[in-house]
Amino acid sequence: MISLTIGPAEDWFSRAVDLFGALAWPLAALVIALVFRRPLLTLLARLDELSWGDKAARFAHKLDRLESEAPPALAELDGPEIALTGDHGRFIKLLDLSPNAAVLDSWSRVEEALQGLALTHALASTDAAKASHALQQRGVLPARTVGMIGEMRSLRNAAAHNQDISVSDALRFRNLAKGVLNEIRLA
Repeated sequence: MISLTIGPAEDWFSRAVDLFGALAWPLAALVIALVFRRPLLTLLARLDELSWGDKAARFAHKLDRLESEAPPALAELDGPEIALTGDHGRFIKLLDLSPNAAVLDSWSRVEEALQGLALTHALASTDAAKASHALQQRGVLPARTVGMIGEMRSLRNAAAHNQDISVSDALRFRNLAKGVLNEIRLA
């Protein structure tokens, strides 16, 4: 004989409350996602990376901003064919080894040019940041170029501290470095 026992009504009620409690947050998140679907999709399309902690803006995002702020002469230097002119053999080898190393090498060219310009104008500072600011104060470099040098220096620091950098980002950094080099050489 089979018997079926049904517990007290309180038991069924507590199970229903437990089930509702377990499903409340996932259902609320689903409703919010459906209500704000378009703004969330727009935000996700712009999202480049999720990370925890006090990370600075991602390398590519900073490059986007620098390229948009670059003067017209620098903005036209877009494309890998420009980035690979000149000492492209060394750059390609570094790029193949490590995009971070290619960024560091591109930055070293900017630093060398700044040091040379600082020596030409009888400045004793060999630090890129100090030299660029001193050159700006003397009217040799425009504030826009000095600002770009500062931003590029922070990108170089990110590359030096093993932030993952893509090959295309290294090429874009190289383009910006070549543009800044041209401005330094014309100063």
